[in-house]
Amino acid sequence: MIKDISTSSINPENLEETLKPFLESLEGKPLFLFFIASDDPATNQPWCPDVRAALGPVRKAFDEDAREHNFATIRVGVKEEWRNPTNVFRTQWKLQAIPTLARYSLITVDEQKFPSVRMLVEAECLDLAKLHGLMAEE
Repeated sequence: MIKDISTSSINPENLEETLKPFLESLEGKPLFLFFIASDDPATNQPWCPDVRAALGPVRKAFDEDAREHNFATIRVGVKEEWRNPTNVFRTQWKLQAIPTLARYSLITVDEQKFPSVRMLVEAECLDLAKLHGLMAEE
């Protein structure tokens, strides 16, 4: 089950300073961010065919899970913006391809908390077993 959340307090250009406090506000629950292409104005659908293919399986996996998951969809830009090597999602978020479903959480190392991320990329977002596995991680 998806709990749509606002990520407006996360600054895409200042990830390191804004992600950790945001994760702390979730009180130990992970944050799932689904990075997808922006809509093509001509079709009102994501311009990327891989993204369009992943929309259904990702939604289905979360709908099948009874637990409530913090979830937000992030649009990385139109084709020209995404393909630009200086795109903030490539530089700050280290994305290499879309669609990407990322699971962000906090881990504790030597009594300090650090953001941790696991990602499913491109065709992995079509695999219901992998999607359920990502949701089930502790």
